[in-house]
Amino acid sequence: MSESLSRERLPGLQHEILEDIARGKSLQSVAERLCIWVESNAPGVACTILTIDTVAGVLCPVAAPSLPAEYSQALAGCKIGPNTGSCGTAAWRGEPVETIEIATDPLWVDYRELILPHGFEACWSSPIKSGDGVVIGTFAFYYRTRRGPSNLERELVDKCVHLCAIAIEHERNQSRIHQLAYFDAVTGLPNRSHFNEHARALLAALAAGESANVLFVDLDDFKAINDTLGHHAGDLLLGRVAQRLIECATDRAFVAHLGGDEFALIQATSRARSDATELAGLIVAAFDAPFELDGRVVTIGASIGIAQAIDATIDLAELSRRADMALHVAKSEGRNAWRFFDAELETALQSRRTLKADLVKAIDNGDFVLAYQPIFMLSTRRVIGAEALLRWHHPSRGQVSPAEFIPIAEEMGLIGVLGEWALRQAACAAADWPRQIRIAVNLSPLQLVMPGLVRNVVKIIDECGLAPERLDLEVTESALLAENAATRIALYALRDVGMRISLDDFGTGYSSLRSLRSFPFDKIKIDQSFVADIGLNADATAIIRAIVALAHDLGIKTAAEGIETDVQLDWLCAAGCTEGQGYLMARPMPLEPLRALIDSQVGPRESVQ
Repeated sequence: MSESLSRERLPGLQHEILEDIARGKSLQSVAERLCIWVESNAPGVACTILTIDTVAGVLCPVAAPSLPAEYSQALAGCKIGPNTGSCGTAAWRGEPVETIEIATDPLWVDYRELILPHGFEACWSSPIKSGDGVVIGTFAFYYRTRRGPSNLERELVDKCVHLCAIAIEHERNQSRIHQLAYFDAVTGLPNRSHFNEHARALLAALAAGESANVLFVDLDDFKAINDTLGHHAGDLLLGRVAQRLIECATDRAFVAHLGGDEFALIQATSRARSDATELAGLIVAAFDAPFELDGRVVTIGASIGIAQAIDATIDLAELSRRADMALHVAKSEGRNAWRFFDAELETALQSRRTLKADLVKAIDNGDFVLAYQPIFMLSTRRVIGAEALLRWHHPSRGQVSPAEFIPIAEEMGLIGVLGEWALRQAACAAADWPRQIRIAVNLSPLQLVMPGLVRNVVKIIDECGLAPERLDLEVTESALLAENAATRIALYALRDVGMRISLDDFGTGYSSLRSLRSFPFDKIKIDQSFVADIGLNADATAIIRAIVALAHDLGIKTAAEGIETDVQLDWLCAAGCTEGQGYLMARPMPLEPLRALIDSQVGPRESVQ
């Protein structure tokens, strides 16, 4: 074919290749078509197109229709460098490399025996560069005679290298789009969309006798680690967790990262429960070893919820709901364990739904009441205040524990309404007490980030006639670990008004000392779990001594919760704890008995504010 005819066909080739790219044909298909066209218009040429793995710096064969398959396979994974044949060297230098005689060229010392036996004696390779000048591939001609490229071949390569760059970049852009759409950037695992797509396909394809297991995995106390060590450490931890889950799954299951600290696995199996149990056991055991994060060692557990589908009649949404329900139970029962969804959980789920509806009715009907637990000065055994405790007597369930309904109220966005009601009731009651008797009210972490909290609290105590310095607001460490600016601003503003801030349940959080450094508390409340172990556990008593000593050095009062025996009371007094509450001294009581107790100790003259 004449050179002029070949040149005339170039515009047609460009149009065809660009059309193939636009239609979404694969890089391999486009590259093979390009090679075949070039070989038909440049007789005696064997064409090859390679891409470069820019991270690993290695060659990746894409198309070589006229070269032996074993030769292309031998090139796969070869490192580019200054003496790596024509293609590897062209990629390394970023400029064309002409080898007229492979047998004698030093660039081919380690590679000539791969190609010479196939009858090729010369090679000319040109780098393919991206729009920003990075070498992303090579385009090469192999010759069966010792020669260099002709003028026509140079023109062909000049055009083809440009087309190859467009095709490779398009493929990589599509790959990036797919990666972003279906894979999580932090862990590299399939994301929620990918998991859902894979899971639906797996469920639809279940064969007779097969079932599917869905396992939801949630890290225990990840938020505390993430907030305490920083988001970078949190991301590192998620990546390490992903690797361990992959090692556990191997070919057993498909693993995905759903977001946050939530992971999911799905497996098709003929031994549903035993296979799920085996996999869950491997996962929990995988968390026994600590994680290393930039020189810091972190230990964390994992809770797992498992749901099973014995056929394709159950859809993914229902399966996920069941796995999530089982996960919540696993976490509530002690964490670092797994739980299967069963009929008992279904009953519990229905009960929870009913409780949510009843909670709304109870708020509307005013069914909540306050109980007051007296707080005593340990040195004098006299009442110095009371803690307001929210109580709900359900018409059929009886007393519902705050540990049960408070999280539901938070989940439903009702904690603000309940919290304001409790504060108003407590403040108005305390306004009629002697001025030295204080009232303590708990604040939920969610209340602290609500707009207008400080304004509402001030408005309520003004309306009730309660002096700000007589109000203690109790917060837990979880509120501070959120590192939320709104939380800190609210706490400082409340303190500036004159109210006192207490740190509740001290010692049970992830970083109690850090909490003390982050905010100037007026009081530390020692958790009842430590008090219960006084005289029984040396560690508990050592911890209480350390807390009391630390508080004394910082000028902070201490209050012990859950005092139930004389031994505990005497020990706490000797240790220097200033305040306390518990069944030994007084149980939570209605307002009138509390007022009678106060009057019996303070006296009628002192009881006038």
